[in-house]
Amino acid sequence: MNKLQALFIVLLCSACFTYAQKPSRIGYVDMDYILSHLEDYKVASQQFALQVEQWEAEIAKRQEKIKAEKEKLEAEKALLTPELIKDKEEEIALLEYNLNAYKQQKFDAKEGEYITQKFMLAKPIQDQVFNIVQEIGKMRKYDFIFEKSDATMLFSNEQHNLSKVVLRALKKKDNAEDRNKDMAQLLKESYDFEFVEERVKKRKEAEKAREQRRVQYEQERLRKTEEMKQQREQLKAKREKEQAERQQKFQQERDALKAQREKEQAERVQKFQQERDALKAQREKEQAERQQKFQQQRDSIKAQRDKEQAERQQKLQEQKEQREKEIAERQKKLEEQRVQREKEQAERLKKQQEAKTQTPTTNQ
Repeated sequence: MNKLQALFIVLLCSACFTYAQKPSRIGYVDMDYILSHLEDYKVASQQFALQVEQWEAEIAKRQEKIKAEKEKLEAEKALLTPELIKDKEEEIALLEYNLNAYKQQKFDAKEGEYITQKFMLAKPIQDQVFNIVQEIGKMRKYDFIFEKSDATMLFSNEQHNLSKVVLRALKKKDNAEDRNKDMAQLLKESYDFEFVEERVKKRKEAEKAREQRRVQYEQERLRKTEEMKQQREQLKAKREKEQAERQQKFQQERDALKAQREKEQAERVQKFQQERDALKAQREKEQAERQQKFQQQRDSIKAQRDKEQAERQQKLQEQKEQREKEIAERQKKLEEQRVQREKEQAERLKKQQEAKTQTPTTNQ
């Protein structure tokens, strides 16, 4: 049993002895309920949750790095010297120390940022709730007002729950038009306890009576609707039967007409097909005859051209041979002329030589 629970019991006992002739007025507020219905607190809580996720992600990242370093060291241990192994182990130990320090900084049970920021997140609202509760106690002459999480409550009547009153006062305080009003005025506007309780009770009774009348009216309406539905279904069935008979008769007539049309269409198609086949056969025959005639003409022309080509080739060959023969004769004649010239040249040289030989002899 903690100190708050003990204090709660002592206060209750004191109230019983002190106000034996007068009933005590006791109320309570549910701080969790109030915080969960404030949008500003929700937004701040979501932002704080994102911050916590970042911290947790950083811790997980560092843990993965330490694990990877340990696995790397274990894999390379056989290749490292004792000094390098010691250095690696010291680096890993430093990483683990920094990780523990980071955890302590963020999530320490007493001075961690998680506890501190969570407390600071709710503290402004808790201060406002405290001021509102003070005003409620003074205005409505309460003897005790507790916070639900600080006291062990096995049972409490909902009429002692002041959380909604406090919440409405907080929301009114945030409105621009109500910002300058004092707390007493805000509380008076937010909730008039006895009057609102009676008004709510009467409103619930009136709503219950209206609901009963609505249910009776709904049942009667459903009964009449069901009767009308049955009548409509009977009429619909009769109409559907007549419609089906008309549809069947119409379908039979349409099928007979369709069969007659299909027969006539088939006969027309058959006749047209026969005419088309005959025309196609005639055209193919004429085409074959034209093709044969054209082929014969082409073969004849080709034979004539081949003959002319052969004659031209033969004539060209003869001309070529004649030219080659003439060239050979000219070359032969030129060769004979060259030989003759050389022979004459040699004779002239010989005569000149003899003449030179005879001249010195004469001079002597």
